[in-house]
Amino acid sequence: MRRVLATATLGLALLGMAACADPETPSATASGTPAAGATSAAPAPAASPIDKAAACAAYDKAQAELTKPLMETMMNMDAVAADPAKAQQAIADLTKGLATFGAALAPVAAGSVDPELKAAIEADIAVLNKMPAAIAAAGPDLKKVVDALGTPEFEATGEKVKSLCGK
Repeated sequence: MRRVLATATLGLALLGMAACADPETPSATASGTPAAGATSAAPAPAASPIDKAAACAAYDKAQAELTKPLMETMMNMDAVAADPAKAQQAIADLTKGLATFGAALAPVAAGSVDPELKAAIEADIAVLNKMPAAIAAAGPDLKKVVDALGTPEFEATGEKVKSLCGK
């Protein structure tokens, strides 16, 4: 459900089922917030090894942190879309949120000891790094932004992580 963005609203961009369900959250998810439109985040130097369950939990935590601020936009989508200033702010927030999500995933991918999960998270990061350009190309129309983000590649990368985490 994380990739329902194309058929739902802006706030559903990364909302939904947790990619993995482990209440333990490793500290490996901590990262700085990159500027909006940031390109790929470099893996953390000397990343600590992260087992599969911890990597899935960290992925889930990063996703949940992005979802929280986008929920308000989703719940007020009509009002936001009707006000160009609010729409512009929502688009900026989405761009920043996607960059932050990608940056939070970088140390998870770098430290993952499961090679298949590591590759899936890295693929997800690569797709997330393409999102600022897709958002910019869509212009100020939130509906076009939603359509621009609802690509099969965007869907597939999240689903791959989710399936590897047993969801």
